[in-house]
Amino acid sequence: MSEIGRILNATVENFKEDILIESFSINSKDIRKNAMFIPLKGNRFDGHDFIDQAIDNGALCFLTQKDVIAKKDCPYLKVDDTLKAMQNLACAYREKRKDLVVIGITGSVGKTTTKEYIYNVLSTTYNTYKNQGNYNNHIGLPYSILNIPDKTEIAVLEMGMSNFGEISFLSKISKPDIGVITNIGVAHIENLKTRYNIFLAKSEIQDGMPSSSLLVINNDNDILHSHRNELKRRVVTIGIENDSDFMAKDIQKAANGFYFVVDSYKYFIETFNFHDIYNSLFAIAVGIILGIDREAIAQGIMKKDGLKRRFEVIKKGDITVIDDTYNASTHSMISAIDSVCNFEGKKILVLGDMLELGSLSEQEHRKVGSYIVTKPIDVVICTGQDAFYIFDQVRKNEKIKSYFVSKEECLDILQKELEGGSVVLFKASRGVKLDELVDNFLRGL
Repeated sequence: MSEIGRILNATVENFKEDILIESFSINSKDIRKNAMFIPLKGNRFDGHDFIDQAIDNGALCFLTQKDVIAKKDCPYLKVDDTLKAMQNLACAYREKRKDLVVIGITGSVGKTTTKEYIYNVLSTTYNTYKNQGNYNNHIGLPYSILNIPDKTEIAVLEMGMSNFGEISFLSKISKPDIGVITNIGVAHIENLKTRYNIFLAKSEIQDGMPSSSLLVINNDNDILHSHRNELKRRVVTIGIENDSDFMAKDIQKAANGFYFVVDSYKYFIETFNFHDIYNSLFAIAVGIILGIDREAIAQGIMKKDGLKRRFEVIKKGDITVIDDTYNASTHSMISAIDSVCNFEGKKILVLGDMLELGSLSEQEHRKVGSYIVTKPIDVVICTGQDAFYIFDQVRKNEKIKSYFVSKEECLDILQKELEGGSVVLFKASRGVKLDELVDNFLRGL
């Protein structure tokens, strides 16, 4: 506690004797062993209102930016801003843990899946930690760093962004030894205007990386491939099409996944999503860089669990439902459509809006529609505002039945079109809340 006081340049109030802080919490209901509670002020809540509850649930001490009277004479530190204090603490803890190897992951698509693959590979050999769920922003990342257990050897940290400066900030806190950029798409183009600007924003991951660190990139992504010479750290590449340091060759589709060869060694991943080959290539590259045996790497990439609402395949009798409603971009839409085409049976797409595309929204939605008509898809059901442009492209092809309806009407259309052996893909940006439609559809099967 006294060390935290020195870091934050604050006096410990109600100080009787020094105490050891072993965990940090921003949720008064989730208080772990020897925890400090950090109340954050949000738009809809104020954590300061729950300080007493946190103490009742076992918090040893807390931070505050308000004048408070807490019960039980609990020790606390008064600071100007609890969020900035948490970020400063995370920065200090990362500095203190010079033994810790940090893998930082960013990109437009595939960050979480890549994180899971890398974590599973590294866990075969090292004591490994990862940030949970979507704890990848200016709150979640420092909170995750503060809760890295002492015995952790490698931390795998996903970093999200929506504008310039955000990845730089996270990188300077976490100081990655290895950076990963999965790809550059059009997510957040509404803020950043061009894909090159998205590249510059993602490249900020280098800002906190030591000069001797490595950056692993997807060499098949057109922007990363074209601008790799602008990157300031030593670059390691993965790919399938362009000549890369780690290339997947001899790709073979199996009933439940893909076989492929990297440097004469055969790997298998259990997935229906072709793009997972790229995600697993990052794990292979990072594993080999960190000296992990190839057999251990092969075991690691085989055991990735499916992620909720990320191309999650659900079997209901003879109907296959694919819930890919966690998020959507042009790149991930096309990848999901490709993967659906590998299934047998009637293929039905239920597609909603891709958000945050700004002035490019019509163009990108039409691009998805134009792609669909080149594929063996039977039915396309579009719902939302800009999903109309997908429908408008698809309806020009008489071989595909197409609908543009409200979200409420989707279920009626599905019931009409559904037949034995059908495969139904649901995909849209998270803000569309197409996941609610998936749950209602599954309840009716």
